[in-house]
Amino acid sequence: MTEDRPTPYERLREEPQRRSPRPEHLARHAGRTLDPSTAVRFQGQQLQQTVYSGSRLLVRPLADLDAILAGLRAAADEHNLDIDVNDLDERLVAIAREAGIGPDEPQPLVLRVELLPRWDAGPVSPPDAWPVLQSYRNRFAASAPERSAVQLDHLLTSHAEGQRGGITGNPYWQATGVTGNPYWQAAGVTGNPYWQAAGAGADPYWQAAPYWQAADTTATPYWQAASELASYGTPGWGGRTPLAYVGPDPARCPDEWMEGRRRPVVALLDTGVGEHRWLPDEVVDRNPTCAGLPIGITDPLTDPENPGVTINPLIGGLDVTAGHGTFIAGLIRQTCPDANILAVRVIRGDGVVSEADLLEALNMLWLRQKLAIVRGEPEHLIDILSMSLGYYHEDITDAEFDPFLLAPLRALARLGVAIVTSAGNDATTRPMYPASFAPWSGGLIRHFDQDEVPITAVGALNPDLTIALFSNAGEWVRAYRPGVSLVSTLPAFDASHAPAVELKRNGVIRATVDPDDFRSGFGLWSGTSFAAPILVGEIAQFLNTRETLPPTEVDPVPAVRRAWAAIRKLVPAVRRPGEPDPDDPDAGGEDEDGPEKEWTAADRDGDTDGEARE
Repeated sequence: MTEDRPTPYERLREEPQRRSPRPEHLARHAGRTLDPSTAVRFQGQQLQQTVYSGSRLLVRPLADLDAILAGLRAAADEHNLDIDVNDLDERLVAIAREAGIGPDEPQPLVLRVELLPRWDAGPVSPPDAWPVLQSYRNRFAASAPERSAVQLDHLLTSHAEGQRGGITGNPYWQATGVTGNPYWQAAGVTGNPYWQAAGAGADPYWQAAPYWQAADTTATPYWQAASELASYGTPGWGGRTPLAYVGPDPARCPDEWMEGRRRPVVALLDTGVGEHRWLPDEVVDRNPTCAGLPIGITDPLTDPENPGVTINPLIGGLDVTAGHGTFIAGLIRQTCPDANILAVRVIRGDGVVSEADLLEALNMLWLRQKLAIVRGEPEHLIDILSMSLGYYHEDITDAEFDPFLLAPLRALARLGVAIVTSAGNDATTRPMYPASFAPWSGGLIRHFDQDEVPITAVGALNPDLTIALFSNAGEWVRAYRPGVSLVSTLPAFDASHAPAVELKRNGVIRATVDPDDFRSGFGLWSGTSFAAPILVGEIAQFLNTRETLPPTEVDPVPAVRRAWAAIRKLVPAVRRPGEPDPDDPDAGGEDEDGPEKEWTAADRDGDTDGEARE
């Protein structure tokens, strides 16, 4: 770090701080908050607040797994608890071993271990994983690999609750980063404030938006004050809004035209994908598997894509993330109609992403990819991973944080999978993860590796191709794509809100727009969540038209080369080590014709300094 740059702590002081989770939010997920003022610790151990599952720990299955579980069992016994290893995770490890993938080979597999109270002595307190973890660590030397083989299962909570350190999907729906979706939550559970505010009079409904225009100028709470960011959450200005689409459907090549090549495959980790005519079963696999085992959350009662109302059916408003995955799938379909999509559900209707759910899905995708290579099954390969989610770590000075999350991403990248993530919507240069696992000078990964496809973080552009005010920035954000007022697919939601005015005259219904009636199948939305899949679609289109994926090839070496070629072409700021710069006439490299889009002057100039972009 150079002397003219602020320290991480100085940067952190400048960033908006999120509140601690509300008790009811924690209770919904059996979560606990680690309080640095009271938590047990070792001498010199520096702690920061974080949120975790009190009843679960995560274990990496090293070669000496028996010793790890024995130590964990003894530590749990000290707290009058028993342990139970997740059957599915044990099965995944067994499948890997049966396929010849040994414990010493680089791999991201994780075991979830439940802490079970002993009820035979009467009432007991709920389990608390933190003191059990500390007791376990105390059984091993500081340098022993077994010591770091067990971690907390972080409860990565949604920005919707104003949480610190939470993973959430990244549509723009927070006016100031400390409140929920302002256009329907600003006034609690009353009617839609953006069109019901203070007697619309002659003003159109979108001019009566109290949280950014404040009809009562004497009352200006923080979400009504002149917030430059708030307009992005307003229907009509970038917020989730119904609309009618009258253009043609994306044209997909018939299967018979694909002879001699296979379609690119995108794994979409999100809220799942709802029903839509653009997204039939031949395009979207809604039940992806690994060795016959389902990947992702499969409970239909918590599916935010159908019917879109899972958080509070008594109120009946759409979940804050309802339609998120379907919207993204539609953007991929528009950008590369020939791509196939694996819809893996990891984001819940309230925006929460459990670290255990996310790790399980990533690990199963890695194992699926590895088995496809080992067994020669190209039909099970994936080419691109799309992740529109992120969180901020509780300790930005810890250089060894989150190896469990980073491991499957790097493992997939070494198998030729291009990983694209959203940069986040907090208008900050504070690193968001997993986006800032992208190589950059101050990151955990500091250099590009020619044998590993780099993670690419994508920021959002306004329709005029200026950078969206809400979009995160920094050296780790190397690509920008349109992310404001995009049009894409949504399930046919029709939730509890109603038009401001509706009447029946001479047998004909006349009304204003119903703000949560998406039966047209299309909507408008904004966020870096939706900028990332545009780059995903471009990579898929490059692989579909420029590289021609061989239908029987499973070798990861050419897959890495192809993914690098796509990223190098589509993200000018990224160069593969050891390859000439095609834009440098003295380097001897030849540029390729392709679908490069020069979105910004910063991209054209190869600028990698996110702060300079602003």
